[in-house]
Amino acid sequence: MSRRAGRRGTRARAVARLRQAVALGLVLSGSGLAGACAPPGVAARYEAPNDLGGYEILVTRTDSLGQGIAAGLRGKGFTVRGRVRGGGRPTAYLLSFQFEERETPPVMWLHVRLADTRSGAVVAAVSAPLDSLGASSAARAQAIVEVLARTPALRSGASPP
Repeated sequence: MSRRAGRRGTRARAVARLRQAVALGLVLSGSGLAGACAPPGVAARYEAPNDLGGYEILVTRTDSLGQGIAAGLRGKGFTVRGRVRGGGRPTAYLLSFQFEERETPPVMWLHVRLADTRSGAVVAAVSAPLDSLGASSAARAQAIVEVLARTPALRSGASPP
């Protein structure tokens, strides 16, 4: 059996997405560390909003799941942007990735995180088996939006599920 040149399998795409998620996590952690080491000044006075409504949500994903989440959050009254912009309100970046368990039967999990772009802290999180969220990307996006919209922002001592 041969494959067409230029096409990658679903496992390769999943590994690539996981690597991107890990890289973004490292960047967000590094920015948080750099902010913690910075001298006192304007940046030292940053206070994260008490709830998700205080954040602008940054969604850079262009696939159907990312765009469905963005549209759903807009419908719930959140301010959603598609590009990075400096000097604005506090912003939370939407990060999502899938993880497949190796045990039998294998379960594919979808993890969605909203991370504060200034501190790197995770402010909201959703994790669920992919098949429990619905069959289509639109159904999955709607399920994620419903959970995010009613989830209070995580505080610094809390850990995401």
